[in-house]
Amino acid sequence: MNTTAEKPQLSPTLQKLSEQAISICGDDPHREGVPAQIVALLKTAFEDPAVRQEAILLLSDTPDLIGANSDPGFGIMGVESNKIGYRGPHDHGPCWAINVQVRGSLRLVHWAQDAEEATGKITLQMLDETLLQAGDVDYSPPGVAHELYPLSDDSVELAIRCHSLAGIVQHRFDRLTNKYVMWSWGERKVIGGGECESIGSDRPALPATVFAKRTK
Repeated sequence: MNTTAEKPQLSPTLQKLSEQAISICGDDPHREGVPAQIVALLKTAFEDPAVRQEAILLLSDTPDLIGANSDPGFGIMGVESNKIGYRGPHDHGPCWAINVQVRGSLRLVHWAQDAEEATGKITLQMLDETLLQAGDVDYSPPGVAHELYPLSDDSVELAIRCHSLAGIVQHRFDRLTNKYVMWSWGERKVIGGGECESIGSDRPALPATVFAKRTK
């Protein structure tokens, strides 16, 4: 469990949000009811345009608003998705993930995973898709991959995690090549991979899977 990040640039509102979220997560952010409470907390906070603007201003100094990738426990990272662009389907290992749109718009698709034990091939089945506008909050349960398409040139989001990324092995899928890799955040390298296919969507993948190449 982490303690509230000592970041002097945090506004009182974001500092309070950090403390509340860490308290809700406690020692086990996977226990029943925690994700729903975190989603409700974030919706209430970021429906306020002033709070969204506070977060955006902080991103000019650091992408880590609360915690850091190496810190244990709850954390919030700012993602300038307008600069990164499309990110292919990816999960957060056994952890849940929450996205908050703070500026612009973004299309987010959820995918269920079904792995063949004998071959390691993973089939992605599209579950749903949603359009995120400023103030919207999206929840991805453990094991569910999400795919992100920035729809505006000013798109900025917050990526919320329940655990340190350093302890996570993440599946990153390329729907163009039908391959996936297993990315270790702790080792910062690919430690495995295999074949995949996606079904249930008539939308093609974009030609560049930028996320699969990111190392930060």
